[in-house]
Amino acid sequence: MRRFATALVLLLAVTTATAKPRIAIIIDDLGYHRYHGQAIADLPAAVTCAVIPYSPHGRKLAERASLAGKEVLVHMPMDAGDHIRLDRGGLRLGISEQELLDTVRQSLSQIPQARGLNNHMGSAFTEQPEPMGWLMAELKAHQLFFVDSRTSGRSVAQRIARQQGLANAGRDIFLDNDRNLVKINDQFNKLIRLARERGQAIAIGHPYPETVHYLQQVLPLMDDAGIEVVPVSSLLETPTLDTATTGDGSHAGS
Repeated sequence: MRRFATALVLLLAVTTATAKPRIAIIIDDLGYHRYHGQAIADLPAAVTCAVIPYSPHGRKLAERASLAGKEVLVHMPMDAGDHIRLDRGGLRLGISEQELLDTVRQSLSQIPQARGLNNHMGSAFTEQPEPMGWLMAELKAHQLFFVDSRTSGRSVAQRIARQQGLANAGRDIFLDNDRNLVKINDQFNKLIRLARERGQAIAIGHPYPETVHYLQQVLPLMDDAGIEVVPVSSLLETPTLDTATTGDGSHAGS
């Protein structure tokens, strides 16, 4: 644990940037475990809470997070392929456009506090341009945004979002693929370094006990570290009209 304590101190290094680097931390998979979900909603920073529709505690956790001033996302189950079980209300490969629209609308009604949507799993589904196009058009109609969890290196999600003129973002770092506290801390330091290099960065974590404990300890240090924790909506790409037409990937603002 000595390495862990030393690494935490490294976060306090003074940044020379004129503006504070900004990080967004999305906590996925909320809704199945009440206690840890409540701890995430109560964290002392503007973490973003991604709630799985139809999960046992999803509605109450979304409400609690919203009342605590946290930004809420629909954490939409999407097909990962390889016969991996899809949660209720998920978007499966081969779904028709009308089925997708009905499914998305029902999921949005489950989490009315949501300001955007990100994918739960979805490594196969996010590679499919046509259904992702249907999804992005529906989100735009609801004035929502999309965050690509980037569970696939072949995801087309952000390209399609840009073509549709939809505000979007993508995950940079996974905090807790390894739930060891030292490994989580290593990933958090990567997040901080990336934010200092380019001004902003986005991480995804999960409501594991180790992640909850780590964030409870480290988030109060962010002001002293010169880092601003913001809702993920503060770090979106906002495509220009030219981008929506050409799909060239350029964007205005962030």
